[in-house]
Amino acid sequence: MAYGFITYKTVVDYFEAAANAHQYVQTFGHGGIDQLDAKSQNVAYPYVFLRPITSPGYNEDTRIRTLAFELYALDVPKLSNTEPLDIMSRMEMVLLDIGGYFNWGPPSDNQTEGFDLTFSSIIPTLEAFNDRAYGWVANITVDTKGTYDYCDYPSGSYV
Repeated sequence: MAYGFITYKTVVDYFEAAANAHQYVQTFGHGGIDQLDAKSQNVAYPYVFLRPITSPGYNEDTRIRTLAFELYALDVPKLSNTEPLDIMSRMEMVLLDIGGYFNWGPPSDNQTEGFDLTFSSIIPTLEAFNDRAYGWVANITVDTKGTYDYCDYPSGSYV
């Protein structure tokens, strides 16, 4: 076990904290694509959803572990035909806000020192899923540094 690395759960928890701290976001979710649709979940919009995808893993040369995700920021129009444009604009800002929170964190937060979030692309989602949601999905990577060697190998009981 490489103890020097930030755990996967810690990474997901930090995304959840960022979404929960955002004044516009109502719900955060994490999991497979089948859990993204609000019809199968108890979801209030605007919704931020983190989906893990194939990751490069650990790079021996750089000593960096990279995790890859799709980060969804979605909302559902209320009534007007012009609202989807407003939703697209707001949800893009939510993605950027979460990126800023993740990379720099609140002023009193020292946890962000070990994180580096990078956006590789953002893709519009128009009338997506059964909810007719609008917004964006960002392809992102999270890099963390740590120790990957035998010195940290656990012995005895592992909890």
